[in-house]
Amino acid sequence: MVRNLLARFRMTQTLPVRLVAQQEWLENLGEAVQPAVRQLLQNLGDGVVDLLQGKWLGHPVHPALTDVPVGAWTAALAMDAVELMSDSDGVSDAADLAVGVGVAGALAAAVTGIADWSEVDDEPARKIGVAHALLNVTAVGLYTTSLIMRRTGSRRAGIGVSLLGYAVASVSAYLGGHLVFGEGVGVESRE
Repeated sequence: MVRNLLARFRMTQTLPVRLVAQQEWLENLGEAVQPAVRQLLQNLGDGVVDLLQGKWLGHPVHPALTDVPVGAWTAALAMDAVELMSDSDGVSDAADLAVGVGVAGALAAAVTGIADWSEVDDEPARKIGVAHALLNVTAVGLYTTSLIMRRTGSRRAGIGVSLLGYAVASVSAYLGGHLVFGEGVGVESRE
């Protein structure tokens, strides 16, 4: 059943996946970076890699950790909207905290995602993984910039930057979902 579902998803590639598939430079980057990532993880030892990949849990840790930044940034988005609509500063500290929690959570998710990606040998999945990672780096950069702007007197501009970060993170999350459901990354046994 899972294989049939995966085959159906592969036949109906969406615009973001088609755009990524056309970018040969992503495959070149993946081929250049992946051996170094594999070597680094190998130097850390099997125990660390097993921990990062969730073998102790029976499934990858990365998808669970991605809920932290997505949830925190969604909460920040809602609090920013309340602040802007009510002209109230009462929720600004909570929104800023949520942005910070999202950045920290994204960093934790990145470490586990890199460990999972290191074992991807399929060209489309490796390429999508590189695009997913680059978009996440962009989103974290935007949210970090937003947090700095919020705290240094450019609050409204910082909120605008976080909106852009949310859009980038959303596209990245979509690609991450495609890696699992469209390419089958992480669906194998974690014994």
